[in-house]
Amino acid sequence: MIHAMTRLRILAMALPLALCAAPALGQDASGNFTDFEFTGTFGMEYSNGSYGTTHNTNVEMGLPVLSVETGDFKLTASMPYMRISGRGLVVFDASGNPIVVNRRTSTPADVKTGFGDLNLSGTYTVPSSFLGDFELKLTATTKIPTASTRRRLSTGESDYGVSADLSRQFGAWGPFLTVGYLWAGQPTSTTLQLYTTTSASVGTSYTISDKLVAVASYDYDSSGNRLVSSSKGLFGSLSWIRDNGMTVTGYATVGLSSGSPGVGTGLLVSYGLN
Repeated sequence: MIHAMTRLRILAMALPLALCAAPALGQDASGNFTDFEFTGTFGMEYSNGSYGTTHNTNVEMGLPVLSVETGDFKLTASMPYMRISGRGLVVFDASGNPIVVNRRTSTPADVKTGFGDLNLSGTYTVPSSFLGDFELKLTATTKIPTASTRRRLSTGESDYGVSADLSRQFGAWGPFLTVGYLWAGQPTSTTLQLYTTTSASVGTSYTISDKLVAVASYDYDSSGNRLVSSSKGLFGSLSWIRDNGMTVTGYATVGLSSGSPGVGTGLLVSYGLN
């Protein structure tokens, strides 16, 4: 879930700023889509960790995301392309869903490539009239198991999650707290039981200028199964907001427990499509 929380936090902080800074390209257009804001995002990520074994597992991902926002509602769809090499017991896809890669740590390392599962989410932003200076976003997520179970790119089961993101702006600083809950579908192809997990992230954004925003956080996720410990890590990102509606974000993670990737880095490019 740490993957999911950090990406959602990046998008939640950087994209609204980019849309405000960008020209209102859709205001003069005709048709019924002027009330909708479409955003496309693509990124690349690399992470490396032991995931409960004595051997490292490398995870490389392509991260295509499409979102549409209208009023207080936002819908997002994503389907990562993954390359997983090693003997890690359980790794996570780009939306934080568990993938059983290898439950026998003594077997030779192998490489698995292909598209991951389809991940859908819906976010509701509580109107400011109810919370004053605070902002509260409520998100529900689901995973539709479209990826290959034979290649261990999916558990073959649906997952469901909910999260709440509370933040408040103090000048250039924007401290936030995110808590989440994930119900993981239990795969029938393995006896390794996946637990329901809780997660939390606490951190802050900092507006360096009207074009640069930094985010830093500490992230926690409870253990997803009996063989891997809870995941703890640090996250940092820097977003460059261009005048044409494009946002470029670089980020890095450092794991603080054996259940999290040791290191990770990634790049996201987002663009308003209307």
